[in-house]
Amino acid sequence: MKKIAALCFLAVMGLQLTACSVGADKNAWIEEDKAKIGTTLDCGQFVVDGTVYSFPADVADWTNNGWHISNNYENKDSFLLESSVFSNEFELFNDENKDEYVGMCAINLGAEPAKIEESAIDMLKISTSQNDRDPKLVLPGGITYNSTKEDIIAAYGTPVEEDEDGLLLYYTYTGKDDLEVIVELRVFGDTLNRVVYSLSEDNWGSIKNADECSQFIDDALKTSFYCDYARYVENKFDTEENALMLYETEVEYYTQGLMYYLDIDYDTADDATLEGFREATKQIFKKFKWDAPVVNLTGDTWGEVELTMYPTDFLDIILEDAQQVADTAETEEDYNAGMLAVVTSKIDSISYREPVIKTYDIDIDDGVITTEDWDEIDDILMDFNE
Repeated sequence: MKKIAALCFLAVMGLQLTACSVGADKNAWIEEDKAKIGTTLDCGQFVVDGTVYSFPADVADWTNNGWHISNNYENKDSFLLESSVFSNEFELFNDENKDEYVGMCAINLGAEPAKIEESAIDMLKISTSQNDRDPKLVLPGGITYNSTKEDIIAAYGTPVEEDEDGLLLYYTYTGKDDLEVIVELRVFGDTLNRVVYSLSEDNWGSIKNADECSQFIDDALKTSFYCDYARYVENKFDTEENALMLYETEVEYYTQGLMYYLDIDYDTADDATLEGFREATKQIFKKFKWDAPVVNLTGDTWGEVELTMYPTDFLDIILEDAQQVADTAETEEDYNAGMLAVVTSKIDSISYREPVIKTYDIDIDDGVITTEDWDEIDDILMDFNE
């Protein structure tokens, strides 16, 4: 009996030792992950399930790392976000653990429409707990699911703001591309329960009334056709790089249209011809004219804008001389050079057709004017509209 009792005692001790060993290692991942990133919140880094992420970031940083957009986002493969427009909130699920997910909103910071996966992250929401269904999250300084409010303040200092119950702590920092980031830390049951990273609204230009909306539309047109983007950029409606890209895109569009009208093959034309037509286009753009947009906001963020535009008569006034070149040019080189000469000689003679007055729906929260309406405005001013 003593032998059996001794064996039982050893067995119990073995279980206790094993249990103690498991308990000691249970949170080893916290120290391991803590060492992978900086110690202050403004490093912009954090660790999820052993992988280092950052904010600001792109959606692709996650989808390329074993996460995928929820199938509930039914048109995720075909849906395109317009430039500077935010998506609705959606979920990313983890391939390794089907129960894990993070909440996310995207924003298209590019100049052209883009898929969700090609966009930047505007908001990232991560819940954290002892539950295996939540990601293993470690913030700078080792802040994680078992950190108290006191731990958070000791690591990051006094928050810039907290809610009246003291359960939501807000911090800010400046990330890449000078984007201001807001970090919301929720304490629930005495410990960290959720973290939300988001890009501050102060990063973007805001429109509060009809006059500001009219100014925005006018500045967007000046950026597009005059390369006059100083106020557009200053008001944070886009970066200088994207504003210049918008102008160059318009130049390329008109250049190709003008060369097509003159029966010049854009794809085979030499560099000198292409550059000549681009420079001519920039001079033609300086002649584009419209009246100040008249905006009527019938709701808080939506309404209509009336825009009076003055299409140029340029395509008409070059036609006779262009026909003469077509009749007399003996080689493709002579033809292209002759057409370019006609174009550059007629720019100072530009006048205008009858004004075209159009009314467009506007939604301040959704790109102000739709891409289709912007395209129509372009074609009217360029006299490409049929």
